[in-house]
Amino acid sequence: MSAAPTLSEVLVDRPRGDAGRWAGVRRQVPYYLTVLRRTWRGSIFSYAILPVIMLASFGLGLGSFVDDASALGGVPYLDFIAPGILATSALMAAAGEALYPVYAMFTWTKMAYAMSSTPLGAVDIVNGVTAYVTFRVASATVALTVVLALFGTLASIGGALLLVLTGTLVGAAHGAVFVAFAAWTRSDSALTLMYRLGVIPTTLFSGAFFPIDQLPEAVQVVAYVLPAWHGVELARMCSTDALTPMALVHVTYLVVVGVVGWWWARRAFGRRLGSQ
Repeated sequence: MSAAPTLSEVLVDRPRGDAGRWAGVRRQVPYYLTVLRRTWRGSIFSYAILPVIMLASFGLGLGSFVDDASALGGVPYLDFIAPGILATSALMAAAGEALYPVYAMFTWTKMAYAMSSTPLGAVDIVNGVTAYVTFRVASATVALTVVLALFGTLASIGGALLLVLTGTLVGAAHGAVFVAFAAWTRSDSALTLMYRLGVIPTTLFSGAFFPIDQLPEAVQVVAYVLPAWHGVELARMCSTDALTPMALVHVTYLVVVGVVGWWWARRAFGRRLGSQ
């Protein structure tokens, strides 16, 4: 006689019928629509107004003092930082949608435990969270791409479309890691440290505001390892219609980061929900 499945196995691997994993995501759509209706107004400043302020202050203000375009690949400073701001804004949006909201699902609202008491398993909940974070990042990226077009920093419509996909990929890759970290940690102070020691330094050393080759060699190596640098470089290629074979390297790197983040999130959710 086979042994009875553990609670963790039941929560994580319970049957879902013919519809498969996507059915689990669809069942969460009403919940995330409710979340969206209640929170979208609070994100307007961060996702739309703040990037415009940064473009105007850095690109038009500080950029007026930058008279050597050769160090920027031959483009004006505004055109140089515009795709970088889009990529880093996608990163920041992913952090805002993933870190504290996911931590709250386990610690404050207990929503993750409520979901797991339904036919949803841990993998379904992870898929739902990451899909919502990706949607929010994609929405912010579309809005910011329109702003970049109004500033005249995009070379073509095709490049703008690729830029939207790039921003979404950057946000999804980082978002998966942030979801995993928020589910893994047991202390909200760790989320603050993630912002201070992870999100902000990553943004500053991503190459969004100045060329990485201006940094010391040791720091350059660190910057090249950061997924944000790959996102900024890919976004810059899209905005200037200057795609090279390196674009495939950047895409692959971001996809790998996203897959690893999803795998980590899957394990973190499974452990937390299996211990309730």
